[in-house]
Amino acid sequence: MKALRTHIRVILALVLREARVRHGRSKAGYTWAIVEPVLQVTILTMLFREFRAGDGTTDFALFFATGVLSFNAFRNSAAYIMHSFEANRPLFNYPMVKPLDAVLGRLVLDTMTNLVVMLLVLSFQVIVMDAEPPKNLPLAALPILLMFLMANGAGLSLAVIKRFLPSVQNLYHIIMGPAFFVSCVFFSLSSIPTQYRDILWWNPLVHGVEGFRIGYFAEYAAPDVSLFYLFTWVVVLNCFGFVGEWLTRFKAI
Repeated sequence: MKALRTHIRVILALVLREARVRHGRSKAGYTWAIVEPVLQVTILTMLFREFRAGDGTTDFALFFATGVLSFNAFRNSAAYIMHSFEANRPLFNYPMVKPLDAVLGRLVLDTMTNLVVMLLVLSFQVIVMDAEPPKNLPLAALPILLMFLMANGAGLSLAVIKRFLPSVQNLYHIIMGPAFFVSCVFFSLSSIPTQYRDILWWNPLVHGVEGFRIGYFAEYAAPDVSLFYLFTWVVVLNCFGFVGEWLTRFKAI
């Protein structure tokens, strides 16, 4: 129990350090990490307010907001975690600080930040734009949790690969560009032709985005979505990341 308490204190200390280092140069500080994405998503959703999605009855502004928020839960967190090792390398000289502590610290910080952003954006939609509130909050929260866990596995795996191939970060950003347009952020999986739907089904982000909408909207049809498939990606990426970090730990010295 003493070792566990020490481990938790180390992670919390890293969370506070990351918040100061990441946003300490801005006068608004950590607040800007929340205000910036809230403003971006809110402005975009207001522009899309008059559009309709799905069967023609779903408010596209809310449809888009649920898509971009759940997609960013993965994209931003994975990119942030990917740089954990080199950003915290001096701290690894302390015996109680391990590379995985830096990863978990960044996961906690970015998860908290994204959840606050999601709460503010969706609350604005419901209160100001008269959008519908979430139908099943636990069901909507499960895919988001899986997206954060998959981001941890992807970010950790990329951090391990970066020890040998630093340019992998460029490849990640190249992939995430088109991934934004093929992860059902702008459309539903059931609305596209079958031949393309069968291809997009293999994209795990599709299941996270559409899974979130299933829990949020009262009558949202997405029969092809599989949270078990998304969970499989979570397990595989995290296993690869944790085992890879253990096998290549000498590179962090």
